[in-house]
Amino acid sequence: MFALINILVFTFVTLYAFRLLFSKDSYVKLSATEEVLLNGREKFLIFTLATGMIAISTLGLSSIRLMIWLLMMIFAFIMMRKSPRFNLFTGVYLIFLLWLIIAIVLAPSLPYAIRMFLKYLYPFVALLFAATFVQSKDFIFVAIRWMLIAALIVSIFLGGFMTHIVGVWFFYLNGVFWPISTLADYLAVMSAVSLVMWWRTKEKKYLFLILWFILSATLQSVRTGVLSIGIMLIMWTYLRFKLASLPFILGGVLIGVSMILYVPSIKEKMFYVPEKVQSINDITESYEKNNLNTSMRATMWADLLKRFYVDNRWLGSGLGAVQHYMYTHYVFGGLKVPHNDFVQLACDTGKIGVWLYLLFPLMTYIFLMKHVHKLPRTQTQVSAVLAILSYAAILPSMNFDNVVNYAFAAHAYPFIFIGIFMASRFEENNKDSYA
Repeated sequence: MFALINILVFTFVTLYAFRLLFSKDSYVKLSATEEVLLNGREKFLIFTLATGMIAISTLGLSSIRLMIWLLMMIFAFIMMRKSPRFNLFTGVYLIFLLWLIIAIVLAPSLPYAIRMFLKYLYPFVALLFAATFVQSKDFIFVAIRWMLIAALIVSIFLGGFMTHIVGVWFFYLNGVFWPISTLADYLAVMSAVSLVMWWRTKEKKYLFLILWFILSATLQSVRTGVLSIGIMLIMWTYLRFKLASLPFILGGVLIGVSMILYVPSIKEKMFYVPEKVQSINDITESYEKNNLNTSMRATMWADLLKRFYVDNRWLGSGLGAVQHYMYTHYVFGGLKVPHNDFVQLACDTGKIGVWLYLLFPLMTYIFLMKHVHKLPRTQTQVSAVLAILSYAAILPSMNFDNVVNYAFAAHAYPFIFIGIFMASRFEENNKDSYA
């Protein structure tokens, strides 16, 4: 039954996305009283942003969906006779992709190497797609409206209140939606989206929405989700207040430590013997005395690094090496993923691959910072802040989860926001040249 539901959802989502992609220009709601004229590519992109939590993982349909989305976006470039817009952002990530191609040569399994390459390729193509086809100056605000509506619905039916208070799990529909770990990563990104809307409108409902997302991760005891939202909020505080933000940041850290010490569900998951942790000093000692519960992940990471990285520190063991090993051998209790994107990247592509990847979010921060405080808060400014904050949300998750695998639900969002920024800057520069 659930397999049939997955197939039906996959069919509907794919056909509807294709229909939107080549649909005629039409008006889409921005608010209860406003509408914005969008082209088919823009409507397709909004649909993609709003359906990030749809996994369709049964029967390998999630991988098929990734390839179909890649093909649809490439097909749009061909059919619309558009050339992708390249700049410094795209150039840096393109170098990273070229390094991955080199790593394919070293790969122990070509199918697994290509599989991993497509997961890194999708966000890049989505960035180019957004940079090339977004034309409306209000596109980001329509997209935010639908992203937050979708996030609220998902958090109600899949979040911590439903699963851990009401006790209902069946809304996940056995693979139609991503699991709770992915939900936490997704809601961390949506918290950034909601925060930006509060920054722009000062409407308190967006702050309450962030609290609701934090509650979901807390009730489900997803430490990564709480950490990611916390770091995103710290980044926002720094962007907003610079050095004056230090007291706020310290307060945020104290709140985080307090949650570890006093929220039972988090404390029990953090430590093997929770009773031994009563103060901040106990947290430090827990790491030294092996009382810190990493769900055996630290042991797995150490084994993978020794097996694939230690003897190949610069080049790695080839793209897809970790995934090939974990899928073809029953290791670490049958886990198929290492729950750490940077460990996997280091094992597969070496130090060079990790540095090239990290150069991209670093450059995002450096080059978009100057747009954070500009007025008015147009699409350019909002997309710049969203790119920075969404990356601040997913980078911590990449240390403890498989964010690259969750391309639709997490990894692609900062890329798409960068693409929207590029499109908006292109339109502004064109307007200035004709002024």
